[in-house]
Amino acid sequence: MLLVCLWFVGLTGPATAAQVRFNIRPYQEAASAVPVVIRLSDCPQILPQERCSLAVYVNGKEVASQLDDLDADGMADELAFLVDIPARRKLSICIKPVKHHRTYPREVFAEMFLKSKEPREGFTPHSAEGKNYYIKPVTEQTFFPGEDSYHSMHHHGVAFESALMAYRIYFDKKQTIDVYAKKTPRLELDATKWYPTDEQLAAHYGDDVLRVSGYIGVGACKPWNGKKMVHFDPVASRTQRIVSQGPVRTICEVTSHGWQGTDITTRYTLYARHRDVEAEVFITPAQGDTVSWSALQLVTGVQRIGEANFYTNHKNLVASFGTAYPVNDTVKYAKETVGLAVYVPEQYTRELVRDANNNLVLLKATPYIKYYFTVVSLKEDNPPARTDGQFFTFVELWATELEKHYLSF
Repeated sequence: MLLVCLWFVGLTGPATAAQVRFNIRPYQEAASAVPVVIRLSDCPQILPQERCSLAVYVNGKEVASQLDDLDADGMADELAFLVDIPARRKLSICIKPVKHHRTYPREVFAEMFLKSKEPREGFTPHSAEGKNYYIKPVTEQTFFPGEDSYHSMHHHGVAFESALMAYRIYFDKKQTIDVYAKKTPRLELDATKWYPTDEQLAAHYGDDVLRVSGYIGVGACKPWNGKKMVHFDPVASRTQRIVSQGPVRTICEVTSHGWQGTDITTRYTLYARHRDVEAEVFITPAQGDTVSWSALQLVTGVQRIGEANFYTNHKNLVASFGTAYPVNDTVKYAKETVGLAVYVPEQYTRELVRDANNNLVLLKATPYIKYYFTVVSLKEDNPPARTDGQFFTFVELWATELEKHYLSF
């Protein structure tokens, strides 16, 4: 079983010129694919011009890593890598510039496409769901009121994946997160572009497993009107952006500009060898406005699937597990059984709330919020849970591990 852990490591220990060295403390139990994120601003001994050539060594062995420019200023802000931590043994980490940087295998992927009914420069022919049109890859797109953002994008918005699970974010007022499950662990979106052909389905490819409709899906950030979940509307504009797409993690952002005097950006990070996603919400005043923090109410959570019941730990974990058709075509496609869960650290949790179709966590109104979500599907050949009881036990362990290793600067 994959032990899911997300945590940040502080920098300690001696540093030599242009190097950072530190140890990761021992765990009582072994942990696999633990993300480590280093803020390069915390490493003054590494000069800005050296950041692009950094490599990471764990116990003397180079491991895959990636540099990310989060604010698009042309300078790397963070260095990310994964470690496997043995039980009761520390790891020694060294970060230093190298002359010849290795190319690491990509373990995550993200894509976003503009769509056109007619041929246009930079667009290529594409077919999906029995329709022919043209698509053009982009990494950032903004739409304004009156523009049909939802139908202007192939698969309706940005999509991202690890080998275990794929997600897409609807590019409209809903900003709902949909799920594509893998039968076999592998990257598939570049081949299927979310809509597998009959030949790909026969070749054991995955597919969409969740019909989100007007619900929250899993892990979306949405407004709360005091009685039910609503949408980010009206806004001055909407933006989706692919910040990075591997090899270690993919980062995608969704921004609603000018909603009730705020600009709200939700950043989604999916690490290699993970099915769970880290979500960060950044709230700033829109230009010329001030934020009414007392009136700001946001939620995240999971939708109901079929007639299944909700689950909660009555504190900061919500989940659902059920069976339903994932698409309108109930002849070609079978029902899918899916488990959804969201965990919110207590410092960002206000209270648990529900409406008719969504199991939700009301978030504290602060400039920065963080939470996590995960999915299990019975479409997988070897899912970590097959029943509702097994799934709820699985997410309880997942939340416990997040609580155990979640550290905040």
